[in-house]
Amino acid sequence: MTSSVPARDNIYGHRARIGYTSPPLTTEVFPYEFYKIVPAGVTLVITTLAIVVRSKDEVDQSYDISMKAAREMAAAGVDIVVLGGVPINLSKGYTNAEQMIVDLEAELKVKVSTSASAQAKAAKALGCKKVVVAQPYAHSDTDRIASYADHFGCEVLGATGWGSPFNQIGRIPQNAAVELGRKLMREHPDADTLMLPSPHWPTAGAIDVLECEFGINVLAAHQAIVWDALRRCGIKDRIEGFGRLLREF
Repeated sequence: MTSSVPARDNIYGHRARIGYTSPPLTTEVFPYEFYKIVPAGVTLVITTLAIVVRSKDEVDQSYDISMKAAREMAAAGVDIVVLGGVPINLSKGYTNAEQMIVDLEAELKVKVSTSASAQAKAAKALGCKKVVVAQPYAHSDTDRIASYADHFGCEVLGATGWGSPFNQIGRIPQNAAVELGRKLMREHPDADTLMLPSPHWPTAGAIDVLECEFGINVLAAHQAIVWDALRRCGIKDRIEGFGRLLREF
């Protein structure tokens, strides 16, 4: 009789199955870039939340959905649950966000991470101090999004935005992050790090380009989430092509 549960070495995610609660109700870029980066044998288990325009009601609703999704992902046997969306992660305060991880791990008996905690760990690993921030959304969101770098122990020298509506981020061109990064580095040459918040616009192809061009760290939200999840699952592969973080740490 064939078992209904396949042997670990005979499934797509035989090295790691990474669960991710994705804030955009329509999620496009995150899974595409995930599979560009991860080694063979690592898979993505994804649940989309309720964010369409990022209202407070949507954020609150998404927090509740993400808690349910975390429990369902744990029941499905993932190796780690990553709760996406810094605004969702921090919606009940930074201290509560840290405690949420501890409480969920104790309840679910599975590793838990968040977008916020992954980026904080990445910033510490890279030694980020003076940063510039390029974000994909409306220019009116720039100050709020850049302020999250404070939680990562960084001083923000400058920030800018691409200007995309939230539900159109899949249409942002692949060169957008490079263009914004170059603009910020010309304006703030003392910066040691470019941060690219939000893992839902194309950033994977910009990381190595900008690190090499300016001799800086590039910390992209997507890259940090993948790096933290891989390392916490015991996958130590040094991955080329997506910055110092995945190559050296």
